[in-house]
Amino acid sequence: MLTRDTQVEDLMGVPGIIPWLIQRGISPFSCCGAFPDTLGRLLELKGVEDVDGFIRELDETVSGTRNHAGRA
Repeated sequence: MLTRDTQVEDLMGVPGIIPWLIQRGISPFSCCGAFPDTLGRLLELKGVEDVDGFIRELDETVSGTRNHAGRA
C-alpha cells in the first residue's frame, strides 16, 4: 500500500508507474535521479491539490497491475 511516506525511489521499479505519473504531470525524477524524498512531498511540491486522492488512485492502479500480472 502506498502512502504519503512512501519513498519515490521505492516506486521506480514498479512496472508502469513512471508513465502513469508523467501522464498526470508529475515527474518522479530530479537532476540526480529519483526524487530524493517521499511521494507526499513530491506531490505537494508539484501543487497537487488532493494528495491523498492522488495516492489512492495510484495505489489502486499499482494494485490492479500486480493482481493482473499474477493471473495466468
